Amino acid sequence: MPRTIESIVENHRVAAERRTAGKPVWDMTIDIKSILHEDQSNTSNEHAAKVANRIGALLRSSVPTAWLEYGSSRVDFTLLEIVEGMEAQEPDSYEGETAFTPLDDLNNMLDQLYDWSDRQRVWLGP
Repeated sequence: MPRTIESIVENHRVAAERRTAGKPVWDMTIDIKSILHEDQSNTSNEHAAKVANRIGALLRSSVPTAWLEYGSSRVDFTLLEIVEGMEAQEPDSYEGETAFTPLDDLNNMLDQLYDWSDRQRVWLGP
């Protein structure tokens, strides 16, 4: 889901509200940008799959286990779907497809991740 003006305004509203309450704007930081900035010109299926795998592993190791645990009262199914999708990405995931590639899939999952992180107050940069 692409960002909308409404979601951007809402995120700014929440950030201002948190600042006014003396809270940090973000509850957590996970630096996926360092992975995304490596070899940015490489759009190969292999690289896209590797980036997805590394981000999936980083997310899994960075968030509370309960957020990604089936049966947990704290499971976050949106995040779980994103992480599992990234972990499952393979260079040949869309072999034979001409209109969809691992890079397309990675970008779609990143869009979902950015939306999730805004709602959950997780900063995805350094």
